Amino acid sequence: MKNIINITELLKGICIIGLYYLLTTLLSIPFTFFITNENRGLLSLILVILLALIFSLIYIKSIKKDIKEFKLDYIKIGFNYWVKGLFIMIVSSFILSIFNLGLTTNEETNRQLISLYPITEIISAVIFAPILEELVFRRSFKNFTNNKHIYAFTTGLIFGGIHIISSLSNPINLLFLIPYSSMGIAFGYAYFKTDNICTTIYIHSFHNLITIIELILIGGLLWTKILELINLKN
Repeated sequence: MKNIINITELLKGICIIGLYYLLTTLLSIPFTFFITNENRGLLSLILVILLALIFSLIYIKSIKKDIKEFKLDYIKIGFNYWVKGLFIMIVSSFILSIFNLGLTTNEETNRQLISLYPITEIISAVIFAPILEELVFRRSFKNFTNNKHIYAFTTGLIFGGIHIISSLSNPINLLFLIPYSSMGIAFGYAYFKTDNICTTIYIHSFHNLITIIELILIGGLLWTKILELINLKN
C-alpha cells in the first residue's frame, strides 16, 4: 500500500513556492530604479511574464506532455469544478459581507491596479498569472499525495492563504480563507481528475476574466473611466 503523503514531494512544492517569492523579490530590484506611476503597470506585467517563463522552463517537459495529451473534455471537467467553487466563493463572500469585514489587502490592491492600469493588468491576470500560479501552486505539488481530497484541500488552502496573508490583522480575517480557498480547491480537484495542467490554466484564466469583467461593470470601474474621459475632453 502506497503512502498517502510523500513528504519529499510536499517539501519540493514548498520549495517551489519559496523560489517563486525569492525570484519575485530579486527580479523586482532592477525595476525599482526605473519605476514611475506611468510605467508601473508595464513593469508589473514584464515581471509576471518573466516569472511565468522561468517556471514554464522548469516544467517544460511536463507542459509539452500535457499540451499534447490535452482533451476538450477536460474543459468541461474543469468548468464543472469551477462552477462548484464559484458557488461556494459567492455564498461565503456574501455571508462575510454581512459582518462588514471589508476587503482583503489583495482585493483592494487588485481593484486599484485594474483601475489605474487596465490593459496591462487584464493581460497579466488573464494570460500570464494563471500559467504562473498553476505551475507554482498546483503542478509543484503534483506527486505529494495519491488522495484527491488531501491534494485539493492542501493546495487550495495554500493558494488561499497566500492571497490573504497580508490581511491577517486579526484572527477573524482567517474567515477569508473560505472564499479564497474555494476556487483553489476546485482547481485542485480539476487538476487531480484530468492530470493535465492545461485544464486548470484554462479555467483559472476564465475565472480571472469573469472577475475582471465583474469589477469593471459592477464594481464601477467602467463608469469611473468614462467620467475621466469626459473630463479630459472638457
